[in-house]
Amino acid sequence: MMRSLSAYFYLIKSNLVSQMRSYSFLFVIGISVFAGYACVPDAAAGYEIFYIGGVRGIYNSAWLGGLAAMLTTMLLWLFGFFMLRSQISGDARLKLGPLIASAPVRKIRYITAKAAANFVVLLVIGAVLLVAFMAMQLLRGESSQLRLTDYMAPFFFVTFPSLFLLGSLTVLFDVFPGLKGVLGNVLFFCLWIAVGVVSIAAPSDWWDLFGVSGILNTMAHSAAEHYPALSSLEGGGSFGYYQTQGQIPTFVWQGAAWDSSLVPVRLVWIAVGIGGIILSALLFRRFEHLEGSAKAHPLAPGREKAPALPLAAMEHSGSLQLSPAVRVKGARLPGRVKAELKLMLKGMSLWWTLPAIILIAAPLLVTANSVNSLLPFIMIWPLALWSQMGTRDQHYFTTGLTLSCSSPLAKWWTEWLSGVFITLLFSAGAIIRFIAEDQMPALLAWGTGLLFIPALALALGTLGGSKKLFEVIYLLWWYMGPLNHVPSLDFLGVSDRNPVLYLMFTVVLFAAGSAVRLWQTGNLSIRRRSI
Repeated sequence: MMRSLSAYFYLIKSNLVSQMRSYSFLFVIGISVFAGYACVPDAAAGYEIFYIGGVRGIYNSAWLGGLAAMLTTMLLWLFGFFMLRSQISGDARLKLGPLIASAPVRKIRYITAKAAANFVVLLVIGAVLLVAFMAMQLLRGESSQLRLTDYMAPFFFVTFPSLFLLGSLTVLFDVFPGLKGVLGNVLFFCLWIAVGVVSIAAPSDWWDLFGVSGILNTMAHSAAEHYPALSSLEGGGSFGYYQTQGQIPTFVWQGAAWDSSLVPVRLVWIAVGIGGIILSALLFRRFEHLEGSAKAHPLAPGREKAPALPLAAMEHSGSLQLSPAVRVKGARLPGRVKAELKLMLKGMSLWWTLPAIILIAAPLLVTANSVNSLLPFIMIWPLALWSQMGTRDQHYFTTGLTLSCSSPLAKWWTEWLSGVFITLLFSAGAIIRFIAEDQMPALLAWGTGLLFIPALALALGTLGGSKKLFEVIYLLWWYMGPLNHVPSLDFLGVSDRNPVLYLMFTVVLFAAGSAVRLWQTGNLSIRRRSI
């Protein structure tokens, strides 16, 4: 028993240390600290993040503890999932699969250790956010009494069970067939939105997975008691950016009722998480794949290994010959772009290609009133192609190979032009429709987005070294901008056209991304010297 606990302890410790050394961990920690600062604005800041009828609670431990619990679950269910969801796939990518598969470790222990390690990482990030809210309470000075129980009660009743379920989902999405790639990321993003909507409008605690509804209702009820004009708003509050003028009215909120009646609900969440871990263990194949199977392995039983010739015999027979070195001029840009496009499109199945063809032609087939509602969905389908940009060499460990035959900036230009070509291809139907209807402003805004998306993908891929950073940021940007028509975030110009703004963003991303690429490779020259 003690040996098993010791094994779990060291597995969790090693995973936590490796995560703390990663850029993604620092990125999520940075978001958490920034959220702790931005969500507790000064009285004269002129904005609110949590809106509840134009009033707010005094920044005491109860109010900030409730905000911390809600924000922790909502933020980590998105950013934490994308950060931790590829731990098992990462072992396979680092060629640790055969070592783990041959080790005397049961599948359930391996899966449980991975889920527990992810859960601990999420708890550490949640604790950082909790400390950030405590610091903001002391900084704002509206209530100097720091009550730890008001912070820890919502963390225990809301954050703890919700993050446990999330830890099990990070493993389940990594072993469930078909959910390891971009499809799984998109499905989880939709799940995150659905869970958020249901939690805010939950009729009971059984549906409130984020723990938002219970806290919001008590806050709104207390606000209505202090300000009777808000009695019609007892059922709600919302997160967002709301501009305010003058002093915001305040009231004292003593906190929600955290008692034993909530325990059965939270135990159900934990039970669902345990069920997810068991299901993951049943689906996990211990890194069994075609390359490592008995059928394909050259040393498998039933296969005879061809006898190797001695080196001297090969030299006398003349079979050991090297091809002559031929000096070849640098490959031209069209040829490099063509090769890059082949790599980007490699592996795309017929089930991906057919909907892509339909989406390309759809703007030419629908009515004028339906075009704007269709345009955002055209620019979500190539997500799997864009997310490869800037990450392929690091994923397949071919950075040194590619740098030996081209300069970093030449590779950067090639990848960006390939992404622009892909975006132009998917935009063909929309562009033809804009030209036919003489919608030049819409065409200009769309063309700016055509340059912006590949620049964003390449910059984030280069910075993060993984597909997940671009996927989560692009999905959020796409959801709030083109889909929900937030004016400043609509990079496609569906509802509000800001071509100059996004042209500037493109230039900044291009310059910053190329500088990071040069810094990463240690080569600041535009053209490599020939040897």
